[in-house]
Amino acid sequence: MREHIHIIGGGITGLFLAYHHTKKGDSVTLYEQSEKLGGVIGTKTVDEGLIELAANGILLTDEMKPMLDDIGLTPVFPNKAAKRRYFWVNGNLSRLPISIITGLKLLYVIFFKKIKFSETQNFETWAIQMFGISVTKNIIEPAIGGVYGTRLDSLQAESIFSHWDGSGKNTILKEIKKKKGKSLGTISFPNGMGDLVSHLVKYLESKIEFKTNYQMQTFDEILEWKGKIRFCISLKNLIPFLGNRIQPNELPNLLSITTITRFGNSHLTKKPCFGVLFAKNEGIRALGVLSNSDIFPNRTKNGLHSETWIYPETAKVSDKETWESILETDREQITKLPEPPKAVYVTSWNGVFPAYDGKLFEFNQRIDVIERELSSKGINIRFFGNYRKGIGLRSLFESTSRE
Repeated sequence: MREHIHIIGGGITGLFLAYHHTKKGDSVTLYEQSEKLGGVIGTKTVDEGLIELAANGILLTDEMKPMLDDIGLTPVFPNKAAKRRYFWVNGNLSRLPISIITGLKLLYVIFFKKIKFSETQNFETWAIQMFGISVTKNIIEPAIGGVYGTRLDSLQAESIFSHWDGSGKNTILKEIKKKKGKSLGTISFPNGMGDLVSHLVKYLESKIEFKTNYQMQTFDEILEWKGKIRFCISLKNLIPFLGNRIQPNELPNLLSITTITRFGNSHLTKKPCFGVLFAKNEGIRALGVLSNSDIFPNRTKNGLHSETWIYPETAKVSDKETWESILETDREQITKLPEPPKAVYVTSWNGVFPAYDGKLFEFNQRIDVIERELSSKGINIRFFGNYRKGIGLRSLFESTSRE
């Protein structure tokens, strides 16, 4: 007889894990402290169009297609213009902000240079050593910073590339080839990413037991439950839950991120594009901006243009500033013309996202130890989330599928 599966946390990680277990025929109970399922993933509909509360898309793979079929969800593919992506470097937009010679050197690094991580180096130092200053400043800094919500000197390579062998044996190309499941590109859904949550919940309602608004028991009490225990709560909520199992010096760092969705009449760039990533020390406080209405169809109403700007907590240096004024100052540097927005919507997530630095790497090592220690006592427990095996919904889907 199969053991019952207890999933603590009803965010997208918990929903993915519940889906995979139902496909195996397992009995599942999912516990969520709030009434809302899906965690930070969701879509708000306003008069001007759609606002994504977190991720604006998911990387589609062949492994993911059966799930979309099961839950009756049709993907929306990006517009052709979304292939155009810009970097903001030296006060200008560029699709390739490095020279041809530097590009050839980059190819050499990818094909032939061995990867060697160092726990004493932050990502910026490691990247300069690996790729050189130009590639790091003009490509890696804006690209990685935009995805992870901070700058390279606050990150660590070993935490970001946790699947890679950084012992000096393999090249980047070899590590990339090891990753199973080729990406078929970024997709969304007719009514935004909230569709993914609502369709998953509807599919699971008849197959598992949901316990929302659940008064969570203590960690020790949960360990007494019969069956497999799977923690899928956010890192922010997990830390106090673990109590004295994590020492003060082992606590990971958390990031606060603000996204601002702006609706207006004009495009940010002359040609439609996916968005713009900003290099460090360019006088722009945003990490990046997504051109939502250029990426996917039917994101706005009445012909408006939609952008989502991504800011780290440090972007707002004074309470006298508003997020809207910061955005408009940044935007005017690109467009060269002030244009009042039709509407601006601010979403702030305080301490919700992990900082992918050395502290997170050490924290995950401690979580591995906790899993092994409890397993040796006959307690089948595992921890899942974006702090464990990489950022992004695809990573969460794949890590929970290997359960």
